[in-house]
Amino acid sequence: MEYRYVKAFEFNFTFGTLLSVDFSSSNDTSDLINTTEDIFNEISDCIKVRGLPSLIWFKGINDNIKPSKFKLITKMIKKVYPKQKIGIYSNCGVFQDKEIRNVFYDCDLVAINLNTVDYFQFSNINKCSKSINSTDVLEGIIEFSKNYNGKLGIYTMFLKGINDNVENVVKLKEFLFKVMPDHYSVSNYTLDGFEPVSKEFKENLKEILENLPFNVIYMF
Repeated sequence: MEYRYVKAFEFNFTFGTLLSVDFSSSNDTSDLINTTEDIFNEISDCIKVRGLPSLIWFKGINDNIKPSKFKLITKMIKKVYPKQKIGIYSNCGVFQDKEIRNVFYDCDLVAINLNTVDYFQFSNINKCSKSINSTDVLEGIIEFSKNYNGKLGIYTMFLKGINDNVENVVKLKEFLFKVMPDHYSVSNYTLDGFEPVSKEFKENLKEILENLPFNVIYMF
C-alpha cells in the first residue's frame, strides 16, 4: 500500500522499530482536521499490518509548521494508542517560537538539527528562514532543554567547505554544554555533489568532542 505521509517502517539499533512519517508532505494550511485525519489514518493502517512501533518518528518539521496542526495529530495518536512513544526530528529554527516549543514538551524524543551556531551563517547553513533570529533560536533551545523531561538529541550535518572547520566545532561544543543533550550525533552530507569531509577534520572533530559528558554518535 502506498502512503503519502508514512515513509518507512524500519529498525534502529538505538530506538528499535521506527515508523517514519514525513509531516512536510502536508502543505494544506487551511484544512487542519482533514490533513491530520489523513496522517492518522495512514499511521493506523500501517500499525494494523506491522504492529505498534517503538517510536512514531515525525520528520519534515520546519519553521513553517502550525503548532495546532502538530498538537492535534499527537493528541489523536495518544488517544487511540496511549502508550505509543512519539519522536520528532526538527529544524532548529522552530525553537524560536515558544508556542511550538510548548507542543514539543509532550514528545518522548526530540532531535534538533543544528549545523552551526555562527551568527553570520546561521540561516544558510541551518536552512532556516532569513527572518529567523539566531539568538532567539539558541536561547529557545536552551530554555526547552531545561524544562523538557524526554530524551533530547542534537544532530549536526557537516558539509565539506561549508561548516567543516575547527572554529565551528568549538562553538558548537560550547553551546552543547549549555544544553546538555542526552546524545549528540554528527554525520557527513555527501549528496548534491558534496565530497566527504577530510580525514583530518574527522580526527580533529573526535579530538575536540572527546570526553563530553553525554553520548556522541559518529554516523560516518
